[in-house]
Amino acid sequence: MKTFLMGIVAASLLVPAAARADRGERLEKRGERMERQGERREKRGEHREQLGQKFEQKASADEQKAAELRQDGKTRAANAMDRKAAREERRGQRLERQGERMEKQGERREKRGQRVEKRGERLENRNANGIANGARPATPATPAQPGVSAASPASPATPPSK
Repeated sequence: MKTFLMGIVAASLLVPAAARADRGERLEKRGERMERQGERREKRGEHREQLGQKFEQKASADEQKAAELRQDGKTRAANAMDRKAAREERRGQRLERQGERMEKQGERREKRGQRVEKRGERLENRNANGIANGARPATPATPAQPGVSAASPASPATPPSK
């Protein structure tokens, strides 16, 4: 019964070491995925900024058209065109702000992904080096002699007097 219980304890001590072994690889993959997400986010932000600029150009064209309509005496149509231009201007500015923010987020995510990937590589190397050097996974400290407690000295400090 005692050997059976010792076997269970030994197995339970080895499980965390096995789980740590593949943690570095998972971290590395997560870092790569974050980098790719960051790149996509940056690209999407740039596209959104360009879209905003396009709306602002459209708004200025509409303002010019409104001025022409006013010269022809069509004030109601010119007012409608002015409102449309104002809407497009606001939308363009909003899209540009969103695009800039998305770009920054993408850059930050990309940098974070690189850091996570490096951390995963270091963890993998540390585990590989530990195994190569014959290091065993960390286990709780046990005294060298089972009958002796860790607090008591192995030999007496003074020899016994006769």
